[in-house]
Amino acid sequence: MFAALIVGIVLSQLGVSAASESANSVARDLAAAKSFAFGGIGVAGLMSEGERNLRAVLERPDASQQLQAAFAHATLAGELYILVGLHRFDRAAYQKVVSSLARPNDDVEVARGCMISHEPFRQLLSEVQDGRFDDYLSRPPW
Repeated sequence: MFAALIVGIVLSQLGVSAASESANSVARDLAAAKSFAFGGIGVAGLMSEGERNLRAVLERPDASQQLQAAFAHATLAGELYILVGLHRFDRAAYQKVVSSLARPNDDVEVARGCMISHEPFRQLLSEVQDGRFDDYLSRPPW
């Protein structure tokens, strides 16, 4: 009986640990995004991996903390996804992160529908600031 209790406790701890690791993995994948895209992309109009990862992080109760932690090691595309999430769901955190942002001149790969282009980070940041991507997160995933 006692051994079964110990095994149950250990297994429940492993489950919590595995769930936490899975959530951190999604935040890491989001931070590592190679391109920035919302809405249907490509010929099939599929949701981008970055948008899917952002939505998964935003479902977590600690979403804001995960996004802020991931920001420190994010690619430029990852930074944009994180900023969209914070802009939509935690404006105070968004303002804090944006005020400390370096705003590089680099271009970011962007997919809009079937078109892939490179756009200036600063321009995309302006679009995030204007809330142009917020509505995508209000729509149900397909």
